Amino acid sequence: MAHLELMAEFINIYMSALINLEKLISQPTSEFGVSFEQWLIMSSVAASSVPLTMTEIATERGVTKGAIARQLKPLFERDYLKQSHDDQDRRRVLLSLTVEGQRVEKIVTQRVGARFDKWLDIYGLDEGRDLLKTFHRLNQLIIQPELNKGKD
Repeated sequence: MAHLELMAEFINIYMSALINLEKLISQPTSEFGVSFEQWLIMSSVAASSVPLTMTEIATERGVTKGAIARQLKPLFERDYLKQSHDDQDRRRVLLSLTVEGQRVEKIVTQRVGARFDKWLDIYGLDEGRDLLKTFHRLNQLIIQPELNKGKD
């Protein structure tokens, strides 16, 4: 019976906090018509000293190239991202931010950072580190092993 109550609490906190956390994290991106995942792609491109390929971004994010391709389309449509062919290997398509993409990425990064700092002020730095440690442990012991079942 205690396990059922614990499971119910896990489900409740997932439904009330973790799902809504994604909504709160995404708010700074919505003004610019991009999702949080699209902003993460923009941030990866901005942080790189060289243009990135779709494969490099997919590898970094731990997702498929198809998943990245779906996220890229709106970034091209909004003129935040551009693609060019590698001069050394014309088959390689390189991604880089446009001037507008650089501007939007900087604004969103600043807003996400300010929001996170506010949360840490409320929650506390030590508790934030403890929560992150707990999430890392959950990911390492349960989530990744479950996701990797059958891949071997």
